[in-house]
Amino acid sequence: MPSTLRRSKVPLYRQVQEVLERRLDGGSLRPGDKLPPETELAAELGVNRLTVRQAIGELTRAGRVVARQGAGTFVAQPPQHFPIELTPSYINDPDGMSHAFAAVGRHVTEFLVSSEVVLGGTAPEAEENLPGCRLRRIDTVLAVDGDPWFVNAYWLDDKRFRGITRLLGEGTPIYSVWNDAYRVRLRAAWRSFGAGSATPRVAELLDIPTGAAVVLRDGLNLDEDGKATVYINRSCRSDRVRFVANYVAET
Repeated sequence: MPSTLRRSKVPLYRQVQEVLERRLDGGSLRPGDKLPPETELAAELGVNRLTVRQAIGELTRAGRVVARQGAGTFVAQPPQHFPIELTPSYINDPDGMSHAFAAVGRHVTEFLVSSEVVLGGTAPEAEENLPGCRLRRIDTVLAVDGDPWFVNAYWLDDKRFRGITRLLGEGTPIYSVWNDAYRVRLRAAWRSFGAGSATPRVAELLDIPTGAAVVLRDGLNLDEDGKATVYINRSCRSDRVRFVANYVAET
């Protein structure tokens, strides 16, 4: 590394981080590119390997790069922006995500993680929104081009959707099952958004560090008769997803 940088009051790992950020911003390292090995970067920049590792760790926490076990560290894809449509339209896929990703040439799949009937008192928010039901909780992962971006928990009436678990095939979106197998069309009643940290379980499913920042999104869906039908909790990778609210001018 040039001596002018060494004399700086900025710590060495920050200087290395800034060098790599300039390469990311300048396009010499593009989304999907693999970063050079730590030893190669250390030799090029005149620092030790641990300094490079610390710099890459900071970039990982910022969502600029992603480590893949056994493969190396790669430049992350830029976040996908999702418009929030405040209209009473029906949901034909995971909240319009399939359509949004298809528009930019990407593919969404959903994989079943677990399914179980939950005991009373263990899911108070779901019970409040779906009163009088024997609730089933279904956990899934939504993946974009095979990369996990969302961890989902759905609560629904086990009696109404009897046998749903066996219909959730590999990669089949749960919204497709509701539409096709049960003839239930859903529309959003409300959505809420918040910031949180990945629990160990969510972190494992999303392949991110425990405690990494996630976007939390809760919501309730109604059927065509206006009956509360599905309560949803979703943990979204904050380095992959941004939600955008569009304001519509009054007419």
